[in-house]
Amino acid sequence: MEEDLFRSIKQSIESFQESLKGHLPALEAEINHLIQSGNQDKNTIENTLDTLLSLVDMGIGKELFVRLLEYYKTLDAEGAAFYWNEYDQDDE
Repeated sequence: MEEDLFRSIKQSIESFQESLKGHLPALEAEINHLIQSGNQDKNTIENTLDTLLSLVDMGIGKELFVRLLEYYKTLDAEGAAFYWNEYDQDDE
């Protein structure tokens, strides 16, 4: 019984992760646009980083998060350090 429940929960999580992965192309396009257009709106970038950090917590989107964070570091090193710290804490 417990094994069945565990398998069911595991399958639900995996299904949810796969569903989230379906949104990565749209997020990648948004990140490409932010970087290529030279967007310097810190609120927009930070909101996107928040979203990506939530996805990283669920096991997806790490490359996109790091890519945007590397760009953000060129605009606001202190702000980027905050996100690196959050990322490192979640990685432990």
